[in-house]
Amino acid sequence: MNSFSSATSQNRSQNNNEVLVNVIVKQRADGRTVAIVPGFPELQVEASDRHAALAQLQQRLETHLAGAEIVSLPVKLPSNEQKNPWLAMAGIFKDDPQFEQMLKAIENYRHELDKSTEDDFLQE
Repeated sequence: MNSFSSATSQNRSQNNNEVLVNVIVKQRADGRTVAIVPGFPELQVEASDRHAALAQLQQRLETHLAGAEIVSLPVKLPSNEQKNPWLAMAGIFKDDPQFEQMLKAIENYRHELDKSTEDDFLQE
């Protein structure tokens, strides 16, 4: 979850060093307010009211980010496409000099099995 976005509103300051930060604000059963920056568990404050909680959180966030730079990085996502695991094995025997012999041996064995099955069937 991205907590930061560029300040692009016309009402916002023209200062390029300003970003908007998403904040989760919750009021507890005892009436106190908790404010949290998603993705930054260390940036959580608790105060007597919403205004105080947001002011404290803003101060902590500005202190936390002092001297830091916020950048956006493009990240390639893995494909959702299911890969066929058999494709990794395709063609591995193409240059094997014994591959044709193995195929011939398999074919001969199948013929033997077919013949013995046929003979067993005829004897019944």
